[in-house]
Amino acid sequence: MNKQSISLVQINYILLLIIVCSLLVSCDNDLKLFNKKKQSSDPIAEFIDPKHTLKNPSQLDLIPKNQADWRAIKGTGILRIIIPYSHQFNEFLPRKPLAYNNELKLIMRFAEHNGLEAVFVSIKNQANMLSLLDQGYGDVVVANLTILEHKKEKTNYTIPIDYSVEQLVVAQSNNNTFNLEHLKNLKIGAGEHTSFWQTSILLKENSRQDFEVIKLDKALSADNNFSQLVSGKLDAVIVDSNRMSLYAQYRDDIKAVLDLSKKRPIAWAVRKNNPQLLQQLNQYIKTEKLLRYKSDKRPGDLASIKKHHQIRLITRNNASTYFLWKNQLMGFEYDLIKHFAKQQKVSLKVLVAQDFKQMMEWLEQGQGDIISAGLIKTAEREKFSVDFTDPYLFVRELIVQRKDEQAITLLNELHQRTFHVRKSSSYWNTLTVLQEKLSKLDIQFTIKLVPESMETEEIIKHIVDGEYDLTLADSHITDIEKSWHSNLQTSLALTRKQGHRWIVRNNSKNLLAQLNKFIKKEYKQLYYNITYNKYFNNSRMLFTPDNLAQNNGTISPYDKLIKHLSRQYNFDWRLISAQVNKESQFNPKAESWAGAKGLLQVMPRTAHEVGISDLKKPENGLRAGMKYMDWITKQLSSDLPTDVRTWFTLAAYNAGLGHLKDARKLAAQQGLNPDLWFGHVEQAFLLLSKPKYHKKSRYGYVRGIEPVTYIKKIQALFALYNEKHPKKA
Repeated sequence: MNKQSISLVQINYILLLIIVCSLLVSCDNDLKLFNKKKQSSDPIAEFIDPKHTLKNPSQLDLIPKNQADWRAIKGTGILRIIIPYSHQFNEFLPRKPLAYNNELKLIMRFAEHNGLEAVFVSIKNQANMLSLLDQGYGDVVVANLTILEHKKEKTNYTIPIDYSVEQLVVAQSNNNTFNLEHLKNLKIGAGEHTSFWQTSILLKENSRQDFEVIKLDKALSADNNFSQLVSGKLDAVIVDSNRMSLYAQYRDDIKAVLDLSKKRPIAWAVRKNNPQLLQQLNQYIKTEKLLRYKSDKRPGDLASIKKHHQIRLITRNNASTYFLWKNQLMGFEYDLIKHFAKQQKVSLKVLVAQDFKQMMEWLEQGQGDIISAGLIKTAEREKFSVDFTDPYLFVRELIVQRKDEQAITLLNELHQRTFHVRKSSSYWNTLTVLQEKLSKLDIQFTIKLVPESMETEEIIKHIVDGEYDLTLADSHITDIEKSWHSNLQTSLALTRKQGHRWIVRNNSKNLLAQLNKFIKKEYKQLYYNITYNKYFNNSRMLFTPDNLAQNNGTISPYDKLIKHLSRQYNFDWRLISAQVNKESQFNPKAESWAGAKGLLQVMPRTAHEVGISDLKKPENGLRAGMKYMDWITKQLSSDLPTDVRTWFTLAAYNAGLGHLKDARKLAAQQGLNPDLWFGHVEQAFLLLSKPKYHKKSRYGYVRGIEPVTYIKKIQALFALYNEKHPKKA
C-alpha cells in the first residue's frame, strides 16, 4: 500500500469517528463514549464528563470496531481506552502529599507521550469490559483491574501499576471489633459482577456465617455507598486499599477495619494480538514507577524538580488561590505557578494545606517545593529556614462599605462607625492599633467580633445586605468581591502596600532565582494581566436578570429556537429562557470571567465534550448548554421529585456536579434533607465556603452563595415568564 492510500485510510477513519460522535445522543444505557483533548502533564485530573451515550445496544456497530495493533494505533493517532462508568466520579481536590498516581492521568500521559489522542469508552457493566476489548471496541482496559490467572489465556496484562488489598470499611462511629470469624448479622454492600461480590460470597460460604450481602447500585458513586454506612443502612462495604487511601483524604466518617484478601497486583488489560502496545505500556509504567516510589520527601533544589519532572505547589483552597469551579481547577496562584511549571517543562502537583503551620511543615519536610498562598513577609515568618521571592502582587488593607453611602476618605469620618472582623485576622490588629491612636483624638469607633468560622466574603455579604456597617479586607479580596457585588465599594486604605511573595526552602537557591526571573519577566505583562483581570477585575455580575418579556409578546428573539430545543431535551422553554436571561441576557456573544461563552455560558471544554463548537452561534450555544443540562439530569436519581431534580440540575450547571454531591452529603450530616433544595441543600451549599466544612468535602471550596442566588433569580424569572406565557408550548 502506497503512502497516499495510507493517508486516505487514516482520513476516512478519523471522518468516521467524527460522524459517530455526531450521531451519539445522551441516554441511559450501557456504553458511553467521550473524547478528551490531548492533556497537559498536570497530574491533577480534572472531572471527566462522558456526554455521548449510545442510544441502544445495537449502536455498538456505529463505533469503528477494529483490533488495531500498535502500528495502526500510531497511524490513526487515537488510543481507545475502556474504563468503568464509575471512573468519572473518582476525581476530587487533593489535600495530602500522597504518591498515588491516578490511573486515568497515567494513561493520558502515556497517550500524550506517544502523540496520541485519548478516546474513552465508558462501560456501566464492568463484566463486559474484557469482552469488548477482545471484540475491538478499545485498545486497553484501565479499570483498577486485579490480574486474574484464569483470564491470562485470552488477555494480556501489563506489569502491575499498583498493589491493593480488599478491605472491610465501616462508619467511623462503629466501635465493634471485626475479624473474619465474627461477621454475623452484618449487612455488607458489594457491587455485583465485581471481585468484591465474589469475595463476600466466598467468605460467607467458607466461614458459614449468617451475614447478608447487599447488591449495591452500580450507578451510585463510592461516596453514596459511604453515606449509607454513616446513615446505618449498611454495616460495611468492601473497598480496595489504594482507593481507600484517596477517600481518607477528605472523609473522616469512615474507616477500614479488616483486610479481606492478600495483596494483589493491579494492572491494565491489552488484547493478545497487540504485543507491541503491551511492550510500550510496560516500558512507560516502569519509568513512572521509578519516579513514583521515590520518597515524597524531596527537599532538593531545581535540579531535583527537573529530575522528577514535577514541581509541588503548597497552597490553600479558597477563592483567590486554588478552587474547583464548573469542573475546572482555577485560582490566581494556581494559574501563575502552572505557567511557571510550563516554562520549566515540568508537571505541577498541588497540595492543599489547612493552615500556615502545615504549609511550613510540608515545605521543610520536602513534601512540597513552593508555598503560594497570598502571603506577605513578616518578621515572624522570616524566623523559619526559608527564602521569600520578590513580590508578585501588592495589596493594602482597605475599608469596605456599601456603594450607596458616602465614601470614607478621612480618619475622623470613622467616628461612631462599627467594624466587623474576626479576632484571628490581621485586620483585628490593624484596627485595635488605630482605635488606640484615634481615641486620643476623641475619635471613637467600635470593633465587633464575628464568629471565627465566618470567612471575609461572608462578612462582606452582610455589608452588602445592610446587616453590618464596615469591615476591613485585603485589596485583592475586595477586588474579587466587587466583581460579584455591584453595591460594594472600598474607601480608605489603613495600611501601606504589602507584597505577596512565594516561599521556598533556603537551600533552593536556583529555584528562588528562577522564580524571581519569572516574576521580573511576567509581572504586569500580557499573561499576568489577563490572569489578574480574570480573577480580580472581570465582573461576575456581567449578566443580571433585569430584562423582562418584550412588549411584542415574546421573551426574546430566540423564543422559537428555545422552544424547539427545549422539546428535544424535555425542558420547559420558559425555564430555559429564564436561565438564558440570567446567563447572558440573550447575548449570544457574551463571555464570562471564567471563559464560558454563548447564550447558556458553556465552558469551551464542555462544549468540545458534547461535540459542539462555535458557541457564539445561538443554536450551538443553546444546544451545548441543554445537552449538558440533560446529562446532569440523568446523573440524578429518578426518584427525586421533578422540581427538585430541576433545582439540583441548575445548581450543578452553575457550580459543578461534584459540589452538588458534596452539598447533599453535608445536608444529610447536618440533619437536613439531602433530597430537597430550598431550606436544605441550599443551606449546605452556603456552608461549603467555610473551611470547617469544605476541607472535609470531596471537591473542596465553593462560593456557595452563587448557586443559591442563581436558582432564586431563575425561579423569579420563570414565575414571571409563566404568568405572561401560560402555555408550555
